[in-house]
Amino acid sequence: MKNLVVIASLLLLCSSFSHAEQYGAAVGSGPAKSVPDAIAAVDAGSQDVMLLEAEVTSVCQAKGCWLGFSSDAGDVRVTFKDYGFFVPFSIRGKQVRVEGTMEKTELSLEDSKHLIEDAGGDPATVTEPIVEYQFVASGVQVLS
Repeated sequence: MKNLVVIASLLLLCSSFSHAEQYGAAVGSGPAKSVPDAIAAVDAGSQDVMLLEAEVTSVCQAKGCWLGFSSDAGDVRVTFKDYGFFVPFSIRGKQVRVEGTMEKTELSLEDSKHLIEDAGGDPATVTEPIVEYQFVASGVQVLS
């Protein structure tokens, strides 16, 4: 009986490692857009909820309150709905899937400097407002 309890405990422990890391709400399983496709959709006027899949290229170094995606089409900064969750710094370089809405926004000069500082850069190098694509995610699923 003792061996059965040990085996059951090990199986339960192993099955918990097979689940993907998840932050915030569960992310849908439908087809996801690439960063260039999502940017093209927003530029064409889309305001729909979308799934986006990409490699994380940057993370807020202050507390993990945003992550970033980069592509030749542009960069996307992902924030989290209602400031409801954060991601670990170690998520950089991982493939993730996010669900939410995206828009193109011009930040104030003050917010642009703050963003660069949170990314680990020198805010003194920012001389004009940043125009960025902002994605507000209800959830983040780490794929690899």
